[in-house]
Amino acid sequence: MSLLVLFDLDGTLLDGGGLPGAMRATCESLASELPGGTADALVAANTSTWQRVWPDVEDDYMLGGRSGDEIGRDVWRQTLAACGVRGDDVLDRAVTEWLRQERAALRLYPDVLPTLDRLERRGIRLGMVTNGAAAVQRRKVAAVGLAGRLDPLVVSGDVGVRKPDRAIFDDALERAGTLAADALFVGDHRWHDLLGAQEAGIGTVWLDRAGVGLDGTGPTPDLTIRTLADLPAFADPQRHEDTPRSGA
Repeated sequence: MSLLVLFDLDGTLLDGGGLPGAMRATCESLASELPGGTADALVAANTSTWQRVWPDVEDDYMLGGRSGDEIGRDVWRQTLAACGVRGDDVLDRAVTEWLRQERAALRLYPDVLPTLDRLERRGIRLGMVTNGAAAVQRRKVAAVGLAGRLDPLVVSGDVGVRKPDRAIFDDALERAGTLAADALFVGDHRWHDLLGAQEAGIGTVWLDRAGVGLDGTGPTPDLTIRTLADLPAFADPQRHEDTPRSGA
């Protein structure tokens, strides 16, 4: 059985550093159409609205209770209302402009495509386990050109369970027809990404892009890397078979 490498999405493959700028651009576009409206006021209202509603919508957003697009539209409705603006026309413009700006801002980290190419040339299978609203996460994957390269592609909003619950990793293994011993999981968040994978018996790689290092708490990965460029050297099927698992 060939090795399966499963990746997290946000912060691992996908660089979200451009999203604040996308929000600013969205609000600047809207403000130009609203009498007395300012981009600063819209940005502040959007941030405040998400902070206020997130505790109530987080489970629905992550586990598929409501669509992410529906929740996002409702947040924009409340954002505009906080700035004294109502009406479906301007709401439609806000949602459409945000989706356009978000899509344009999404970027893969520079080390992603070369790494995926190297792994695929070795016959290593690629998959993903990510938390989030199903349509939102799948749209991100498509926007950066990874649709069709990741199988399985498991999104918490589709399956009703999220990392760090081991069940989402078990689901990925079942979909792939792969044993835990033949899989690795790569992620940037130690608690969310490593704990459940280890409990499922999957080898773990922590992508420490910021170089913060292990602090003696939390899950300990089988390997820590600063860049995905270091992954292919570790993701060798024979070497992988001989590597002890911290969670096994």
